[in-house]
Amino acid sequence: MNAEIVSTGTELLLGKSCNEDARILCEVLARCGIDIYRYTTVGDNLNRVSQAYFEALKRSDIVISTGGLGGTNDDVSKQAASLATSIPLETNKRIKDFLKEKRVLSKRIVESFSSIPANSILFENTVGVAPGIVVPLNGKYLILLPGPPSELRSILKSGLEVFLRKLGDAYISNEVVRIYGMRESEVEETVHDLTLDSNPTVATFLKKGWIEISITAKSKNEISANKLISRIKEKILTRFPKEKIGKTNKTLEEGLYRFFLEKNLTLSVAESITGGMISSRIVSVPGASSVFMGGIISYSNKSKIKVLGVSSDTLEEHGAISEKCVTEMALGVKKIFNTKISIAITGVAGPAGDTKNNPTGTVWSAIYSEKGVQTLKHVYAGNRNEVRKMASEDALEFLLRNVSKKA
Repeated sequence: MNAEIVSTGTELLLGKSCNEDARILCEVLARCGIDIYRYTTVGDNLNRVSQAYFEALKRSDIVISTGGLGGTNDDVSKQAASLATSIPLETNKRIKDFLKEKRVLSKRIVESFSSIPANSILFENTVGVAPGIVVPLNGKYLILLPGPPSELRSILKSGLEVFLRKLGDAYISNEVVRIYGMRESEVEETVHDLTLDSNPTVATFLKKGWIEISITAKSKNEISANKLISRIKEKILTRFPKEKIGKTNKTLEEGLYRFFLEKNLTLSVAESITGGMISSRIVSVPGASSVFMGGIISYSNKSKIKVLGVSSDTLEEHGAISEKCVTEMALGVKKIFNTKISIAITGVAGPAGDTKNNPTGTVWSAIYSEKGVQTLKHVYAGNRNEVRKMASEDALEFLLRNVSKKA
C-alpha cells in the first residue's frame, strides 16, 4: 500500500510553524511498511482542502490529514472530507458525551467536535479532545488527525499505528552513515555503484558539517530488512578511512553517555561561543550526572583568566580564538572538576568580531585526556545561531570519535 500526507494550516504556509507532524508520520509509515511518495500542505480553506483530499485519494491508498479538527471557523478538515468523499457528517454520541463530561458548554463547539463522517473508526486522543478519525472508502482510507504533535503521538499509541501496520505488507528500515571532511560529490562518487540498487536504496545528503549516506531497505519484516542494510553498510564502511566515519547513534549525546558509562570515564566542559549548548545536550540524557561532572561558560576574556586559568599572555599574543587559548581552557576545566576527560570550545559566531586571522565562523575545540590534548579547527558558513549549532554538533562528534579511538 502507498500513502500520502495532506497537512492543513495556513500557519504552515506562512512559515510560522514547522511541519513536525509530517516527520512523525513518515517514520511511522516506514515502520509499517507503507510507501509514501508525496505530502502536500494546504491552507485553511474548505474548497482547497477538499480538492487536496479528492486528488490524493485518486493517487493513494491511504491519505492522512493533519490539522483542522478543532472547534474554530478555520477548522475545516471534517467538512472537506465529507465534500471529497460524499460521505455525510453525523453526530457521534461518544464524542458528545465526552464533551459533556468535560463541561464544554458551547453548543457550537460541541457540535463541531462531535460531527464526523458517517461510519468512521475512532482512535482515542488521551492528550486533547479531537480523536483520530479513519474514514473507510472503497478499500481506501482517509485518516483525519489533530495538528498538535503530542496529540498525534497519543492517537498513534492508542491503536492507530497497529491499524496501519495491518495495512502495510512489509517493513521499511533506514540507517545512516556520517562522513566528515569530504565533499558530497566525493562521497557520492565513492558509493555511486551502490546508489544504482533499488533495494536497499543508497543516497547522499549534505548536512551541517558532514555528509550523510542514507540506506533504506524494504522487506517482509524488521530482521530481514536490517540484514539487507547491514550487507550494504559493510561495503560502505570499507570504502572510507576510519577517521572520516562518524558515529551513527540515535543522538551523539546518548552515544557519549553510553560510552563514558561503559568505560568509567568522567567529563567536564568549558564553553565560550556555544554558551552552554554542549552541556545542555549532555544533560538532556537521563543519568548523565554519573559521567558529567560540570561545565563552565567563560564568555569573556576576564572569565577565561579568572575561572579557567587561561594565561593573560596567551590572550594578548594569540587571542581568545586560538588553539593555545582553547587548549588552556580544556586543561583548566579538567583541573577544576578533576575529570578524566574535558572538552573546550571557543570561536567567533558573528556578525561582528571577525578579524583577518579569524573570520566569522572560526571555531577551535580541544579535548584534554590523560593521553594529552587533541585540537580541531573549523570555519563555518551561516548566521550566528547556525554557526553555534554546527559547532556544538561537531564538538560532540569530535569528542566521541576521539575517546572511542583511544579506548
